[in-house]
Amino acid sequence: MSGPFVLITTHRVKPGRLSELIAQTKAYNDFVEAHEPAMQAHVAYVDESRDELALVQVHPDAESAEIHFAVAGEQIHRAADLVDNVAIDVYGEPGPRLRQALDVNAAAGARVSVRPGRLAGFLRS
Repeated sequence: MSGPFVLITTHRVKPGRLSELIAQTKAYNDFVEAHEPAMQAHVAYVDESRDELALVQVHPDAESAEIHFAVAGEQIHRAADLVDNVAIDVYGEPGPRLRQALDVNAAAGARVSVRPGRLAGFLRS
């Protein structure tokens, strides 16, 4: 089965960095929307205490996620000093670029979960 490919990342906001993170997240979202027409959804959420940020990406397939990291890599790294990566959840089989990022994050202490085997489902556009 091909797509959809879903990636959810969770980040703990570093103390005193929330307003910077909000601005960076909005700029990142605008960049992704403008430069990645294949991505079906890119949504940012914060928890009630505003201590954690979650980013939800829905791609048509794993190749779109690979393209995302190539296109938006610089944007992603701009927020690295604003957060600590807590968790990465992948729904679908990650490609080599994403697999490498997962390994780096796992080694740094983030919880990484990969669920490659889609059983059923659909995505409406």
